[in-house]
Amino acid sequence: MTNDHPAAQVLAQEGLRHIESAILMLLESHPDGLRNSQIAALLGLRSSIRDGQRNYLTYSVLGGLMARGAVVQNRDTKIFIKAGNREA
Repeated sequence: MTNDHPAAQVLAQEGLRHIESAILMLLESHPDGLRNSQIAALLGLRSSIRDGQRNYLTYSVLGGLMARGAVVQNRDTKIFIKAGNREA
């Protein structure tokens, strides 16, 4: 696939970096962590689609941050914390 709109890609990547920064800022100010639904609500990014998936944008961004080691999640409580804040 050829990218015929590189400016659009740059804009999207800038937006992603802003959302990542906002999530990290929230988690820094909430050392006990937050659930995805809380993050989505605090950032004004709540969403849902017909099949019941909710807040997928923030969940997807959190996944990228986890893959880079910037965020960890406690699988039992579903709480996300900034890496280094506390043990998940």
